[in-house]
Amino acid sequence: MTIVIAIDGPAGSGKGTIAKKISSFYNFPHLDSGILYRSVAYLCHKSGEKIFDEKNVLRYAQNLNLDNIDIDKLRTENIDEISSKISSFSSLRESLKTFQLNFKKIHSDKSGIVVDGRDITTVIFPDAEIKFYITASLKDRANRRFEELVLNNSKIDKKLVIKELQKRDQRDMERSTAPLKIAKDAIVIDTSNLTIEEVNSKVQREIEKVIK
Repeated sequence: MTIVIAIDGPAGSGKGTIAKKISSFYNFPHLDSGILYRSVAYLCHKSGEKIFDEKNVLRYAQNLNLDNIDIDKLRTENIDEISSKISSFSSLRESLKTFQLNFKKIHSDKSGIVVDGRDITTVIFPDAEIKFYITASLKDRANRRFEELVLNNSKIDKKLVIKELQKRDQRDMERSTAPLKIAKDAIVIDTSNLTIEEVNSKVQREIEKVIK
């Protein structure tokens, strides 16, 4: 049986970093669902066509091939903004849901997979064996996102990062399709005052309760 370790949480909470560490430690394949939305956003932006036309967005999603995407080009403010807005399209979410479910099928020979995003524990894998909701204060999340974005733009304004995070939180939590929320059976971990190592230890302890 392939167990699913599902991780949700708001932007900048540290869920992606933890997902990668868990994936590496247990040698479980990892899927960052945010990359899917960012990739579609990037392709729409690159095409120069109507970025927020739902049919146009869906076309890119249905033909998505991550092997042809330069991941380094996805971590920008612009792509952040576009991906956040198009993620409210129900047709896009349904298309990428299929992509994510296929990820488990593709790795059915593995003992486990790690998937992180916004609706993994509630919509994509509601029956996941292990669920986490990773969160942190707005201030801490803004600091982390700022440090990430400043690598590509040294003139970025931290106050703007905070405002954009607030907007992102609102869109993620209030969208009609698959809003970000805490699954009833998810283990909630606030990373605000914890190091990556401390969070990783907490997560691993919970995982060990299930896989051993």
